[in-house]
Amino acid sequence: MPNAGPLCNDPHVSGDGRNGIRILSEGDSELAERISLEGKVAVVTGAGRGLGRAYVELLAERGARVVVNDLGTDVSGFGKDSTIAEQVADLIRSRGGEAIANDSDVSTPEGGSDLIATTIEHFGRIDLLVNNAGICGSQLFEDATLDDFDHYWRVHLGGPVNTVKAAWPYMVAQRYGKIILTTSVSGLFGLRGQATYAAAKCAVVGLMRILAIEGAEHGILVNTISPVGYTRMHPAAGSRLAEADGRAAMPVEAVAPAIVWLASDSCSETNRIYNVGAGAIQRIAIVMGPGFYDPHLTPESIAENYAKVESIEGFSEPGPFEPGGT
Repeated sequence: MPNAGPLCNDPHVSGDGRNGIRILSEGDSELAERISLEGKVAVVTGAGRGLGRAYVELLAERGARVVVNDLGTDVSGFGKDSTIAEQVADLIRSRGGEAIANDSDVSTPEGGSDLIATTIEHFGRIDLLVNNAGICGSQLFEDATLDDFDHYWRVHLGGPVNTVKAAWPYMVAQRYGKIILTTSVSGLFGLRGQATYAAAKCAVVGLMRILAIEGAEHGILVNTISPVGYTRMHPAAGSRLAEADGRAAMPVEAVAPAIVWLASDSCSETNRIYNVGAGAIQRIAIVMGPGFYDPHLTPESIAENYAKVESIEGFSEPGPFEPGGT
């Protein structure tokens, strides 16, 4: 399955380390102890090209044993080429790493089960599952049918559901696991022509919320990234940015360090969303402003006090709700 990169995520955004983001010097980076993933087993879907490939290459470089999953479809999710995953696995092995290829279709329950079963059979465990596989296109909402939405849901939401379902029992048994899902600024903030893609990508955030809650008691941590990196998905999403400029401004390799950090034992974060790309990483949060309160709320009182309703100054970030809540 194609890689879910920044692709449709954000074909029009690039970053330069400004906007309040602290820029580290080379000396700062050297102060931190080098992160090693020796002994870890990592599965990455959509790992044959683009972002997914950058992820498995860096994971392997840091010592992880990796499973390279890619169905080898075109950007719309059609076709199949098993050599795509094999080529990346071969490359990693040629560099001294441990890697196997898998071409299961994770948009199906059978494909998700096969991917995890192959991982357990070959490596005996699974420590990290990165759901990166995705498809992309551009279509106005008025032209999209329910079948179009279903096509995207099955890949972007069904893929994570199928793979996590299969991996969950193993992570529960070992009382350890890291899961990384992929969202997009298209879903979080909006991008014209991306209704089908954005709806599925935003649903991923809701899935993360519940997985993080239910995984906590089992030592399973779940986070989501919104990657910004130029891939073959950008033209499919309608971007007119020249490929050379896109790759220079938004290299996929700049997203991979966040995957390694999230996979490491030094990271204990869960239920977080990170925007990652072009040397920057930022947490994205859903917050609530203090709002306006009237025990006898009326349409008129809302209209009269809308400035308070609108304001998020002094916001709070709600945590998980208890049963019986909204």
